[in-house]
Amino acid sequence: MKTRTPKKNKSDLLKTYLQSETDLTPEINEAIFNRLFEILEKNILNHVSIELRNFGVFKLKFMKSRYGSDPRNKNKIYIPSKWKVKFKSSKNLNKKLNEKT
Repeated sequence: MKTRTPKKNKSDLLKTYLQSETDLTPEINEAIFNRLFEILEKNILNHVSIELRNFGVFKLKFMKSRYGSDPRNKNKIYIPSKWKVKFKSSKNLNKKLNEKT
């Protein structure tokens, strides 16, 4: 049986970050937060793998074009080639995730 996990979006993460960081003004902290995501996006768009120590690695994988089937009517459909972002979590993150509490 699957358990439902809570979801957070970027704005939720920003609120959590702003509550925990009080050294700088909220405007500066928000600019730093947004800049981090801009840098990650820019590097991914330039096909650069990103390794964040003790967190994980974002890698890009090229998926070749192929034929698949429409599950509703079983017709064959063409799926064009595309890039996908894969994430592999670090051993430290996996260890923390699977600790018994």
